[in-house]
Amino acid sequence: MDHRTRARVAMPVWVVVLGDFGRSPRMQNHTTSLAQQAGLDVHVLAYTTTSLPKSCQAPNITLHSLAPPPAWIAGLPRILALILKALIQAWALLANMLFRMPRPSLVLLQVPPAIPVMAVCWLACWRHRAALVLDWHNFGYTLMAMSMGRQHWLVRQAEGFERFWAKRATASLCVTQAMQRELALIWDVQATVFHDQPPAHFQRSTLEEQHALLSKLQPLLAEPMHPNDFCAASLRPKHALPHTVPENDADWLLVSRSECPGNHASPTVDGQIERREGAPALLVSSTSWTVDEDFRLLLDAALLYDREAGKEQASLPQVLVIVTGKGPQKEMYKERMRKLDLRHVAFRTAWLEPGDYPCLLGSADLGVCLHTSSSGLDLPMKVVDMFGCSLPACAVAYSCIGELVQDGILGEAAERARKHDKDRSRGALLHTWGQQSSASRPFESVLVSQ
Repeated sequence: MDHRTRARVAMPVWVVVLGDFGRSPRMQNHTTSLAQQAGLDVHVLAYTTTSLPKSCQAPNITLHSLAPPPAWIAGLPRILALILKALIQAWALLANMLFRMPRPSLVLLQVPPAIPVMAVCWLACWRHRAALVLDWHNFGYTLMAMSMGRQHWLVRQAEGFERFWAKRATASLCVTQAMQRELALIWDVQATVFHDQPPAHFQRSTLEEQHALLSKLQPLLAEPMHPNDFCAASLRPKHALPHTVPENDADWLLVSRSECPGNHASPTVDGQIERREGAPALLVSSTSWTVDEDFRLLLDAALLYDREAGKEQASLPQVLVIVTGKGPQKEMYKERMRKLDLRHVAFRTAWLEPGDYPCLLGSADLGVCLHTSSSGLDLPMKVVDMFGCSLPACAVAYSCIGELVQDGILGEAAERARKHDKDRSRGALLHTWGQQSSASRPFESVLVSQ
């Protein structure tokens, strides 16, 4: 390696995300890999509205925060708002890339979003003589098409924009083999498949960790979401019992401590924590509350499960459903949850700290992913995280989900799910799982038709 090559490798690397870096786990993984494994100085340019995991707070990782576009833009007509927003973003990106950030050897850009960041990054790479690598998570124009229609003139322009700048990158990564084929055959872009992997700290939680997390979430769990909320009802009586401590309210849900006098849960040995007999099952779903995730499926499933669990001969567990994430449709679905008359299922919505999210996944009995993909070519990172925590997942079936979730390994439970009639198919993900749980058989990953 000559001195010019060594000098180039020693130059910083940029990671660019025209979105919230705290909600971009794949780009966080790229950043930590470049910083820790390659030992490079990494400069991240992104919005920073949420806190970051500790792995992204290393000395050789520098975060450059983008100022969000002014809120008043949202009050403009949609087309005008999109154009003005793109212009403001382009100026903010250029100001950082040309004047504030150190000269890079390589720029790694998350796509989508594509407009205007693909063009701006290409210009910055031309100016700094750096390589441009695109990391394709999906196609931006397909996300626009979900709300505007595939034939809208702005969607067609967005598709042309992406195709034009895609060919000018030095290299491309993508998340699925299906996307790799699409890029090669339709776009004439050669990409390398780079499947997501869960971070090392995503693993099963110990009972001590579960107890600590549920105690921390006690105010959320004690607040009823809907009428006849079993979760809130199970927490309220605890304060009336003698010799109890409020911080152990979570004992009434999942685990119990023997050192807590008056505890009516399962006995423990030497103050150790154990799962309480008859405890509710914990179901977790992570979402960005966007139009490509239809949460009506989960609400319908909850109603069906609640009806089945209420039958006299039923031996199905109660289910606590915690839905994490932020997004535009969150309040709409929370209002729908409040109107549900459920006695055996309880919903909660939460936004967790970075360290609490893997602990929640590692505490759960089942994960649910309702991602359907606007392009049909990407995969949900949330399922990768679930698998990292050894958490079985129910995922909605679409064209390339088989690259991640294997329906065939489920066996008997999948066969029962397929035999449900049309009404029951929308609740199969909970009903079938409930049968598995009550029979004390391990539940593995399953695909559910839309």
